Amino acid sequence: MDLTTIIDRSPNATFEVVAEEAILIHLISGVYFSLNKIGTEFWQMLDGKATLQTHADIMAAKYGVDQKMVVADLLELATQMLDEDLIDLK
Repeated sequence: MDLTTIIDRSPNATFEVVAEEAILIHLISGVYFSLNKIGTEFWQMLDGKATLQTHADIMAAKYGVDQKMVVADLLELATQMLDEDLIDLK
């Protein structure tokens, strides 16, 4: 996975947002995952059309933080999500 990777939510995952934090449920394993506010924003942005770079640029601009830090954080989160079959790569 790199910055040109396009990410979509897996059909094996469902979610609900409660108090700005997403609770993800893997439909096959039944395992629950929770995301903080920023992770939830990233999850909600996943549409199978935008690259990881695009998501990082949007979030860095929104929060006025270093883009390289956002890239590193999103790559780490996306890798964890991929390992748990919560996202699909395109």
